[in-house]
Amino acid sequence: MSFHLLLILNFVVFIITLLSQNSDGSLNPKFETCEPKACGNNQTISYPFYIEGIQEPFCGYPGFGLSCGNDGFPFINVSNTKYIIHQIFYNNNSLRVSNAVFLRSNNRSCLPRTHNLTLSGTRLALAPNQRELFLLFGCDPREGLQEHRIGCSVENKTGSVVAMNREDQNLSFALMNCKGGVVNATVEDEEGGIQEALRRGFMLTWTVSDCNKCKNSGGKCGFDTDIFSFRCYCPHDTHARKCSQG
Repeated sequence: MSFHLLLILNFVVFIITLLSQNSDGSLNPKFETCEPKACGNNQTISYPFYIEGIQEPFCGYPGFGLSCGNDGFPFINVSNTKYIIHQIFYNNNSLRVSNAVFLRSNNRSCLPRTHNLTLSGTRLALAPNQRELFLLFGCDPREGLQEHRIGCSVENKTGSVVAMNREDQNLSFALMNCKGGVVNATVEDEEGGIQEALRRGFMLTWTVSDCNKCKNSGGKCGFDTDIFSFRCYCPHDTHARKCSQG
């Protein structure tokens, strides 16, 4: 091959490389696309979560799509229930959430019938060492349960909703008296009373592919549903675990 032909080939390769780059020099559009975002409360949202309609699904793990509420807090739907995300702890793969119906509830609020939290089939789990409560609907307010009342029932406004922990000595009486059904609820603790505890919520943990190696190598984490595998989006290419070093 002549020297002139080699120069021409090298020049063509150089031009193709330049044309394939983004204006900022990045060859991988997914690296820029998966920049962390935030809802109105400035809480950073990044892998394994992504904000539906704002971030691409490949920036997060399947099933970890969030939405931004009007109050600025992100929320996630689990078991057909809206849970407000108060804080995400990326350092230990956990987050604190609460059922949205309790966010601004008080003793005069009427509460809809909630659902038991079901996490089977998800990558989420309840964190250990939390408190389990019973929410009892359709309780007769005259039957000595007023101190446990957290509101009335939307389905029956003359009936009360009461909340009690498993150790409460009146639980058996309440189970017989309340005719509207029983739902389990988890709280991190009961500091400040049960109603405040329901507003504060509880801790969940998640188990997905670890992001640290990718993040520490300068990449952004994501997931490719076509091959159902974790991806590390680097400035110029994509890798299985982390960006190439030098």
